[in-house]
Amino acid sequence: MSMERIHKQMEWLSNNLSYFGSIALFAMMLLTTIDVIGRYFFNKPILGAFELTEFLVLILIFSFLAPSQAKKSHVAVDLIFQHLPGRLRALIDIVNHLLCMLFMALVAYRCFIRALEIKEFGEATSNLGIIKYPFAFFVVFGCAALSIEYLRDLIRLLFAKQKGDY
Repeated sequence: MSMERIHKQMEWLSNNLSYFGSIALFAMMLLTTIDVIGRYFFNKPILGAFELTEFLVLILIFSFLAPSQAKKSHVAVDLIFQHLPGRLRALIDIVNHLLCMLFMALVAYRCFIRALEIKEFGEATSNLGIIKYPFAFFVVFGCAALSIEYLRDLIRLLFAKQKGDY
């Protein structure tokens, strides 16, 4: 499989993850609006709105991690970094991406172990009885996707360094 094909597949995954997160954000806003209206005007809040909001926030956060890294839309402050020599900046970038990739892979692994435990014990929410393990596996998926994005960036940095493009 060529690097270009892998790049296109990860781009497709990141775009679809961001759409999924956008839907979760819209659903969360709609749920909160209806819950507030029901609570204050009709004295009838939505049962389990807090539980649903928790799951929607989880989907929102972990669906935007990889797309944010792919588009480099994270906040970055580089007051000192921009004044360093090119080789040192390249080395810092490589080490940074390597550590971030390894850390997110470790987080994905530990979350996977926890998701299996949640599934085994059949954990569910108290009010609505929603099973929790699919959401735990979504966290694993989001962390793994971010780790892959860091790997893509690391490969790009290594090839740029070899070509002298940094």
